[in-house]
Order: sequence, then structure tokens, then C-alpha cells
Amino acid sequence: MIDDNAAWQRREDLSRLTASHVVAIHAHGSFGSGFLVSEDTVLTCAHVVQGCREVSVTAQGRTVTADVSKVFPNHNPSEGIYGFPDLALLHLREPQHLPGVWLGDRAPQEGAEVVVHGFSHHTLEPDAQRDSLRLHVAGGSGQFVRLQGDQVVPGFSGSPVLDLRTGRVCGVLKTSRDDRQVAGGWLIPVDAVRNWFPDLGDANDGYHRPGTPWCDLALDRDGRQARIFGHFGRDRPRAITRPSTPAQLLTHGAMPFLDRPELGDLRAWCDDEPDLLLRLLHAPGGSGKTRLATELCRGMHKAGWIAGFAEKKTVERPEWLGEVTTALAAGIPALVVFDYAQARLDDICALLDHVNRHGPERMRLRLLLLARTDEPLWQALQSSVDDWALADASVVQLTRTVPAPGGTSLAATAFEVFADRLGHPALAPPRGLEKRADREESLLGVLALALDAVLTLRQGRTWYSAGDPLERLCDHEIRVWHSSLTAWLPGEPAFTGESGKRLAAGLLLVPTLARGRQRADLVAVLEQVHTAAFPRRPTPDMLRVGTVLGALYPAEDDQVAPLEPDRISEVLARRVLSAPESSGHTNAYLTALLTPTRPTSVEDRIAAATETVEVLARARGCTGVGRIADHPAHRALDTALARAVAEQPDVLLPALAVNGAVLPHAEPLAALMLAALESCEPPLLASVESLLPSYPSSMSSVSVVVLRRLLDLPSADFTEADQLLRLRRLAGYSLRLDDTHHGGADRGETALTAARQAVGLSRDLVQQTGRHLPEYAAALHNLSLLLHHAGRTVPALEQSRSAVAHYDQLLTEAGPQDGLRQAVLLDAAMALSLLAVLRLKDGQVDAAPDEAARSVRLCEEAGPGARHDDALLSCVEVLAECNRRAGRIPEAVDAGDQAVTLLRELTERHPGRYLSRLPEGLHQHALALAGAGRDREAYLAMRETVRLRENLPSGDRQRFAAQRQSLRVLTQLSCELREFAGERESWVEQLAAIGNHDDQGRPTDGPRDSR
Repeated sequence: MIDDNAAWQRREDLSRLTASHVVAIHAHGSFGSGFLVSEDTVLTCAHVVQGCREVSVTAQGRTVTADVSKVFPNHNPSEGIYGFPDLALLHLREPQHLPGVWLGDRAPQEGAEVVVHGFSHHTLEPDAQRDSLRLHVAGGSGQFVRLQGDQVVPGFSGSPVLDLRTGRVCGVLKTSRDDRQVAGGWLIPVDAVRNWFPDLGDANDGYHRPGTPWCDLALDRDGRQARIFGHFGRDRPRAITRPSTPAQLLTHGAMPFLDRPELGDLRAWCDDEPDLLLRLLHAPGGSGKTRLATELCRGMHKAGWIAGFAEKKTVERPEWLGEVTTALAAGIPALVVFDYAQARLDDICALLDHVNRHGPERMRLRLLLLARTDEPLWQALQSSVDDWALADASVVQLTRTVPAPGGTSLAATAFEVFADRLGHPALAPPRGLEKRADREESLLGVLALALDAVLTLRQGRTWYSAGDPLERLCDHEIRVWHSSLTAWLPGEPAFTGESGKRLAAGLLLVPTLARGRQRADLVAVLEQVHTAAFPRRPTPDMLRVGTVLGALYPAEDDQVAPLEPDRISEVLARRVLSAPESSGHTNAYLTALLTPTRPTSVEDRIAAATETVEVLARARGCTGVGRIADHPAHRALDTALARAVAEQPDVLLPALAVNGAVLPHAEPLAALMLAALESCEPPLLASVESLLPSYPSSMSSVSVVVLRRLLDLPSADFTEADQLLRLRRLAGYSLRLDDTHHGGADRGETALTAARQAVGLSRDLVQQTGRHLPEYAAALHNLSLLLHHAGRTVPALEQSRSAVAHYDQLLTEAGPQDGLRQAVLLDAAMALSLLAVLRLKDGQVDAAPDEAARSVRLCEEAGPGARHDDALLSCVEVLAECNRRAGRIPEAVDAGDQAVTLLRELTERHPGRYLSRLPEGLHQHALALAGAGRDREAYLAMRETVRLRENLPSGDRQRFAAQRQSLRVLTQLSCELREFAGERESWVEQLAAIGNHDDQGRPTDGPRDSR
């Protein structure tokens, strides 16, 4: 909501802005007003300049000559009121340094309050002076609009009428020439201005865009920015004015932003045409994602956008969502950034759903999601977000480091900046700094290395390049924190010596694991943790400890900021949990952190535990690239978490499920859940079920246990809704069994049994209700897929044909525009594609291409969405293979070309997902081209295949073997194509090199035959 003072100030500013554009017009002894609509064009009433070719205009204290360029009507046909529209345009011979008023797009509403600025002789000063009126709109008066409420006197004719509600000029004031009639008046509505001067209206709209002064003021862009985002970048509670610890030097702008090419790419993405775009930007922690997004927000705000980070708990508020959609409806583009997007899936879905339901038809909204890895977050988005929102979505991996300006190294530049900031500008970078920095794989690692060097050298100690710079930065942080503690609590025995420093480290971790607590609540947590973890030691003065934390790590609302950057807090977590002197009894330390200090709801406890588990999971190695997969702290953490799960399953199981669903290596979290899930109550099982992914993930083993137990529960009232729920669970259970090793050798049979039960249940539902045919077709397709995975081609064919037949029935019964048809198009396409694959396996090579071709047509008919790209690519690849196997070489080449073209487009938009698939698609296409006798094209495609694979990370056995096969094809083709004969030696050498490695790329003792 806009407060009264802000609304009043906005009106005053708009009124002053309007007054600055008003001019006085002198024509043949008559006098009137006008206003600038561009720097050299004045709009006024026709009767003010009647009969004149040029007039004198006083603008900004100077009198200039203006030519009367257009007048409507040219003359007054009657002796009374001048005829409609009574408008004239004047061209100034000397342009003014003002952009012109912002013309509205419609006449004011009845009852609207308006302000008029002009000139008159009816002030207390002699001659014509600036004057103003405040009026209300009475309503239509013929083609004019009647105003009332103030004395409209001669001289005001031609003045701008400002609508205080919209902040735009809604018309031109028209007064009577009869001096006896001075109460009220008329305005010529702005619609007439736009109708009679369309070019003027278009030019005016073209200038007044978000980011220009009048538009920003009228639309209250700065006010909306403050209400939605607070300020640019991350709006986390913090109040740090100057960094005072090493970690703060890394996170609070001590190092200036270094421009990087991704910033320009993101700006171009923002300026692209589609109404809504979503981008997932991922990179390991410390790569500069947040800083880059902050700079993007800053730049887009300068360009006229509202931009910032959507913080936790804001998206839950209806008024926040309403502010976003009203800003979009006002024509202001918006950029919303979600940091740690893997933990914000519900918020992302809530915003998209609200915009879909309540947003304007046309808008410009950009959602930028920041995460350490693209998977499984992208799969989670595909399963949770409506198709329309992901139609033009993209996934981009951020480079891990950036070049320094001027050709200098980033490490040397950072060293100079940090040395100057810490008051030691004369320090010189140590030898070996730049060489050591080359081995760092993240921007944060390089900056931490430089800062560690400065901190070490300023203490007069020798700097060594060995070791992890983040570990060393954590050492510096603990040293600063411990020094502050001992200064504030002199003589406190708990903090003396090396053991006191380790205890201080354990307390420093608490605000990071118990985020968002008020100071008093945090002090209670500190006391609770120390009492539980160190039961035989006297508790220090935690009130003063909390005071020191607040002084070193201040945040808004009397809170303490968590330790940042996150990579350093993860180092601290591992260090504390692996050191008894820091965490005491680790089980008790963690349990005390997860136990509320005052009564609170289960929902609030789950939310708090989810944040705590998120930090612990990162420290535990559940993240992607750059993770610490093995550490002494892991066992202690697992033991402590297992104890907490056993004691508080209603809180910890949902918290683990939420985090496990979006982390790429969540197997440790899943293992912690399994024992408790075997014995917990059904309501908790159902709660956990709702949080688990519906696709293959590292939490699939958890899904198996949850779904098995829920399926084993008896149902007293087996209603239609109960049957549909059971059907969904049977399908999920069979698929999760199929993609895990749960159940040992019998897992395949168990999965098939569940899939058969789903077919039987869905068939019964169709017979009982006459509905749910889509569910029946899906169950048949699922069963055929599992039979295919089990190598049972004949029964798989039978189920697949049945599934396709039922999908055909659904498509026949649904009209072209029927929502049901759109819903099942992709499902039907995938069923047809599987049927084509099964026919190939069964030797029915002539029947397979037609079904594969039809699957592609169905995909092309389906609208864009989350599943569309993957489905179309899969179907086209199957079509190419079917045509090749059937001997339809030209058709195979065409389908292969379509597949490669699509792969290139998808790789451009989602390199993280499709880049590794592009070489395989090119390889298959090259084989088809060679089979068609198009050797030159085959060679070029295969050469690109090899070069693409060379730039990919080390792959599995299958990829390594494929590279060997590609090189053999190139070796053979280079013998047959004289144009490429010079490249043959290179392919032979690469093939020989591969011959000295096994199928996983590991060197072997001796050479292998490369023939």
C-alpha cells in the first residue's frame, strides 16, 4: 500500500512537473496558455491562435517565436463557443530542453480530481502570471468534458489538465470567451488530441517509457520498487555499512564488480520479445551468480524496470503478489531473481500461478533462477510449473571465473584492492599467487586466495600457496570472531586458549544454522545449544555473546546475519561438527538447534528445520560440482541427523524431503529417512509423499518406501477419489522401483506387478464411471515401458498397441480446440514412439516408420511447453532410426537433419541439458549421410562430433567407445575424400592415443591395435 505522505508527495511532484511545461501565448493582442508536448512543439486551443501564422511564446522565462503549424477547425463557424476539437499545434523556432508532458490514453473518469496550470491576469500581481486550478470532472458535455469546482478565468485556455489519479495529462482546458461565465469550464479530452494528431501521440508514447522521469513518477516506479524489492540485489536482513571481517570483505562489495560477457547476454535476454521468460543460471558456489544478478538488477532498474531478489516469505504475501501484477499491468517490466532457487520451488510456482491468473494480457516479466546445478531443479520445474511458463525457458551455465581488466590477472587485481581496503596499499603480491590462482575453479576461490595472502602478509607471516583458500579464510574469520569475543568478555575462561577458540567457532555457526532469529531468541538458542552440548561446563554470558555477534554481523530487525559466503559457512559447519571442542556432544548440539526455544507450530518448526538442513546438506556434500564428497564431519553429521530424525520425525522427515527433492546428490539425506519412514504414522507418510519428486532422482528410494507403505494401508471407503489416488501411487511406485535398485533382484517383478495392478484399476474405473480413459491409456503405456525395460518385447508390444488404440480414441473424440486433446497429444506421441521402437525390436521394421512419423506429427501439433522439446526430440530420433533400419535412407537423412537442427536449438537454450547429446545426434546423422552416399556431409558432421566430445568432461565407457567409433569413420572417410586427406594423420594419431586407454579413458600399460 502507498502511504499518505508518499501519495501527497507524488501529486506535488507531478503538479510541479506539469507547471514546468506550461507556456504563455501572445497572439494579435489576445492571450492564452499552452504546453510543451515535445521539445519543439506546443499544444493549445485553436481559438487562442485564431487567424495567426506565428505567435510569441514565453517558455521558461524566455520569449521565442512559434509558427502555427496545424489548427482544427481552421475557423470558427459560429459566433459562440469555438467548434470541436478547438486544437492547435505550434512549432517553436528554438527548441526547449524539456521532453514534453506525458499525454494520457483516455479521457478522465467522472468525478476525477484534476489540476490545471496556466497563465491568467486574475492573480494578486500585475500582468499575466502563472496560475493554477483544482477541479473535478462533472461528466461529458457533447464531445467535450465538463469541469467544475474552481474559477476558470480567461487566459487558461490551452492549459494542460493533469489527472491526479493517472499522473498524465488527460486533456486541454477550454474556457469561454465570455468573462461573465468564469465558474468551471470544459476540457478537450486527450482522445481528441490523439485522433487529430496521431503522429504526435505515437511520438509522445515512444518517449515516455519506464525509466523516463514523467513516466516513473506517474507510475510510481520507485515506490513500487521499494515495496516489492526494498532495494537492488539481495534484500536479506542486514545492516553492514563497512565490512569488518574477512568473509564480509568477500560478500559486501569490497571487490568492485568485474564486467563479464554473461551480463550483456542477460540484458539482451531481458530485452527479448516474449512476454514471460524464465532462465535457470547455474554454477558451483562461489562463481559470482549472486553478484552478477545484483548488477543485472541495478542495470535493468536504470533502464526502467523494477528489479530485485524475491526473498523468502515475501512471495507468500498476497499483497506482494498483487504489487507485482499491478506493476506489470501498468506497463512496467519486471525482473524477479530467486537465489538458491532449488529451495524456492513453491515460491516460483506461486508467482507464476498468480501472474497467470491475475496478470495483464501483455507484460514483460523475467524470472532468473540461481542455483548450483541445473538438475534436479530443472526436472522439478518441469513437473511443477505449467507448460506456458516454460515455453521459452532457458538453462545457462555460468563460467566459473572472469578475466581481470587491462590484461592483469584477477588474483593480482584482487590482492591490490584488498590490500588498499585493509590499509596496506604498499603490500606486493607474493610470488606464486597468480600461478596458484590458475588452479582455482571458482571466482570466489581466486578472491579468497588473494585476501588470504593480504591477511597473512600484513601480520608479518610468510604466505604459502598450498591448501584450500576457503579453509584459510575460515581460519581468519574465526580468529577475528574469537578476538572480538575475548575483547568484549575479558577474563571469560570458556574462551581462553585454543580450546576457547574452537568453542567460539561452534557458537559462530549457530546464527547460520538458526537463521532469521531475533536477538533475544538467538541468545536463548545459544544458551540451549551450549547447555546441551557441554553439560558439565558453565555457560558463558550468552547475552554478551549475542551482542558481539550483532556488532560483527549486524542485520535489520535486530537480527544477526548468517556467515557468508556460503562456501565459507559450509567449511565452518564441517569443521565444527568434526571437532568435539567446537560442537561438544554433536548429537545434542544439533538437536538443541532444531528444538524451538518457545512454543511454536509444527509448520514453523518444519520451515526452520528446512533452512537448517539446507545448510547441513551443502556441507554434507549433497551439492553438485565442487562438492566435498568425503570428510570426517560427514559421519558425525549423519549420526546427529539420524538421532534428530528418530526424535523429531514429524519435523525432520519433511525438512529432509524438501531439500532432497532439489539436490543432485541427496542420497545421504535419503538414507537418513528410510528407517523412520518404515515406522512413522500414515499422515506423516502422506505429508512426505507430497514433497517427493515424481521423476527419477536421488530420492527415489524414499519414494519406494513411502508409496509401498501407503499402498499397504487398508481403505474402508474405496471411493472414486480413493481409487484415483491409489492409481497414481501404483504408477509412481512401479516407476520408482524401475529406476532404483531397491528390492534386489525382485525389483523388476515387483514393479511389473504394481504396473499391472494400475492397468486393472484404471480399466475398472473406466467401466464403472465412463471416465478416466486417459489414466487407463497411461497405465497401459507405463506397463509396456516396464516390460520393454525387462526385455519382454512380445507382451510389451501387446500393451503398447492397446495404449495407442486408447489414445487414438481420445484424440478422435476430442475436437481440435478441445483442452483434452492438447493434454493427451504428447502422451499419445510418446506411446506411438515406444510402439515403433518395440516393432523394431520384434523385427517389424517396415511397420515402425509410419508410427514413428505419426508420433512426430502429434508432437508438432502440441503447443509449446515443459515436455514438448524432449518429446519432439525423442520422437524425431526414433523416426530417423526406424527409417534407417527400414532402408528408407532419404527419409532417415531428413529425420536426422531435423533431429540435429532441433538439438542445436535446444543446446543453445539449455546447454547444460543437451550439449552432451549433440555429439551423439551428429554421430548418428553422419552414419545416415554416409549410408546415403553423401560422404562429404558425413565427414563434416562426424568431424564436428569428435571436436564437440573433446570439449566435454570425461565421460563414461559408452561415450569413450563412441569417440573411438567416430574416429574410425573419419579415418576411413579421409582416405576416400581427397579434400580431407591432410587430416587423416591427425585422426590416426588420436585413434592410437585412445588405443592406449581403456573404455573409461584410463591409460593402459601398452598400445592397442587401432585398426
